[in-house]
Amino acid sequence: MSETVLITGGSGFIGLELAKNLVAEGDRIVIFDVKPPQPLFDGGGAVSYVKGDITNFSQVLNAVRDFRPQVIIHLAAILSAPSENDPWASISVNGMGTYHILEAARLFDSKRVILTSSLAVYVNPGYNLEVVTEETPQRPLLVYGVTKVFSELLGLYYHKKFGIDVRGIRLPVLIGPNVNSPGFGQYNSRLVEAAILGKPFEVNVPEDTVIPLLYVKDALRSLILLNKAPEDVLVTRIYNVGQMIPPPSTLDLVNAVRKHYPEAKISFNPDPLITEVNKNTPREIRCDEAQKEWGWYVSYSLDEMVNDFITTYTR
Repeated sequence: MSETVLITGGSGFIGLELAKNLVAEGDRIVIFDVKPPQPLFDGGGAVSYVKGDITNFSQVLNAVRDFRPQVIIHLAAILSAPSENDPWASISVNGMGTYHILEAARLFDSKRVILTSSLAVYVNPGYNLEVVTEETPQRPLLVYGVTKVFSELLGLYYHKKFGIDVRGIRLPVLIGPNVNSPGFGQYNSRLVEAAILGKPFEVNVPEDTVIPLLYVKDALRSLILLNKAPEDVLVTRIYNVGQMIPPPSTLDLVNAVRKHYPEAKISFNPDPLITEVNKNTPREIRCDEAQKEWGWYVSYSLDEMVNDFITTYTR
């Protein structure tokens, strides 16, 4: 059964690819973003673009009132690095933006809201966590993680208080073509792209750095599967979706890339802040509840990811 789906932050790479996938399945898509998607696609008339700022409550309300989406997929966010540079903007976009979406859904009867959270909810240097599950306490010390904990809890409150079907995923660091939003882990995507383009690249973390990585196509598939999951199977509601296993180090990624580009000019020059943040990031995020409740699994290994990344980027 087709639905009208409003995607906040829909002009970004993930939002645009998600929109294309949902259009192919027969859904009508409303892209809500401050900038139009590039390249713009019409989806056979099934895609509308609304210029709007997630921090402007009136613009959010107008979009939800006018299109009456059955589903809202909330992707709009300021990521980790820029959040630390401007925590006030992060609180406004990531925190209040989630409130605006949930309240609009309540007022105009959207039946389902899908939130995107982050492994940042677990980043705390005092924990030194290796493995996390849904039961791991969330005590983040970066504002990005703080706003994501707020968003998760507010979503669960709206589910309990108002009966909105709120569900969500916690994403690790995403890697894939054109995943270049500013964050503490985006060097992974950039080093692969640099090798493809024959450009030198300086990695800003040590070669033994290990952070959870998920290929962007797996991230898209997790959103699509969770959106389709029957509500009566959902117990946990906000889910870890794991990462490539075994978790690769940065050197593992470089070696996988050099299988295709042996002459790739990749060097290491660690940045102290980025190194410290990534050192305090958990190495593995278990996704047992997502596997049990809605059949989720990670499909791309490191080598499979690199192969598909190169194919997608160069075609």
